[in-house]
Amino acid sequence: MNKRNKKMKNALLLVMSFVFMMTGVLGCSSDMNKANDAASGQSGNGTPAPQEKVKLEIYYGLGGKLGETMEKLIQDFNSSSDKYEVVPVVQGDYGETLQALQASLAAKQPPALAINRYPEFMKLAASDVLLPLDDYISKPEYNKDDVLLLDQGLYEGETLGVPAYVASQMMYYRQDVFEKYDIDYDALASFEELAEVAKMIKEKEGIFGWSVMWYGEHMIDYARSAGGDIVSEDGKTVTIDSEEWIYAWDSIRKWIHEDKIMETVYGGNGWEWWYKTIDNVMNGKSAGYTGSSGDGGDLDFTQVATGMQKGFMGSKPRPVAVSVMFNLFKDSPKEQQEGAWEFVKFYTAAEQTAYWAVETGYIPIRESAVNTDIYQAKLKENPYLSVPLEQIKTNGIPPYVDPTGGKIYAEIELAKDKVLVQNMPAEQALKEAQQKAQAELDKVLKP
Repeated sequence: MNKRNKKMKNALLLVMSFVFMMTGVLGCSSDMNKANDAASGQSGNGTPAPQEKVKLEIYYGLGGKLGETMEKLIQDFNSSSDKYEVVPVVQGDYGETLQALQASLAAKQPPALAINRYPEFMKLAASDVLLPLDDYISKPEYNKDDVLLLDQGLYEGETLGVPAYVASQMMYYRQDVFEKYDIDYDALASFEELAEVAKMIKEKEGIFGWSVMWYGEHMIDYARSAGGDIVSEDGKTVTIDSEEWIYAWDSIRKWIHEDKIMETVYGGNGWEWWYKTIDNVMNGKSAGYTGSSGDGGDLDFTQVATGMQKGFMGSKPRPVAVSVMFNLFKDSPKEQQEGAWEFVKFYTAAEQTAYWAVETGYIPIRESAVNTDIYQAKLKENPYLSVPLEQIKTNGIPPYVDPTGGKIYAEIELAKDKVLVQNMPAEQALKEAQQKAQAELDKVLKP
């Protein structure tokens, strides 16, 4: 090789070495820039990088129109929030929701929030797993003075739940059947008079005159509307075997099993029995039923009308007005607790709770919701929308606070099955339940 060629080769090697060196430097610079972009929330072109939303699981057991409406509100929240995404974990009913919660709590992995009825709420409250919410509800943007039944979330001086919606048990009847026989539901003075109407309808139409839900809350309402209570005034004696309880429950039993003028549907998965009861009324197999204010979204009000509950034994009706509650959990990460509360604020704002009310029939949790355009427009279309709110303001009473963590309620549930399904005389079923419930209460009250 001559000197000239050797110099050219050396020059070429030098150039190639320089190129490789610069490629490495530029590559390192590019990697560093990507790392810096990630750390600063920037994409490669300097625009903000999308942040993954914090997932917030919510446990609830709602079906039918209720479930559809809840999903719609969750979607609306997710669309409006850049930081949080609510993920529904749907259970069969409230009881299954409690079971799922207990399993998740035992594993120290609770959801961000859940929706519970009052009895399930009390069990959770007694277990010391719920997050106190007093600091949250005291903030001006929540406006707690506008919220109905907020005090039902109190447990031992702390607010452990806030209303998601308010429920009261209503009476729904077929307008065509009642009009055919010139029956004015509102003029009926008692449940006994309703039973006489049911007997006449069974004789003339060959259908059940009324359907009684396989539901403990309804049976409690009947007993309290006969003048009974769950415990004595001093709170020391369980009184579910009193004359008033026995009268109301045995009347229902006789109308179902002996006179056969009423029916009860039981069993199935989740709320299957509930919706079968409604179907029997809508399909003309029954002239009416006792249901929930939350049935409004599943009913055709060109066929049915809403009435307030009736009393027994000449007593004033005393239906429970109950808050179905949002609960947050102590063991959830702080970020999830904050996100859960953001959803609670969104859901319970006047417009959203009004939307929930007009779609489902449940009572809105805010007084101000009644004045929204969406509520007023629906009220013109369906005047029966206001009946549940009228009932809780006229006759509604708070639920019994079970100091045993739900064990008294559990005995009432067992007795309900014995009377409604097994046709056991109410006196026998209730006396057995009273003894067991009293034993549980004594454990709590003993010094």
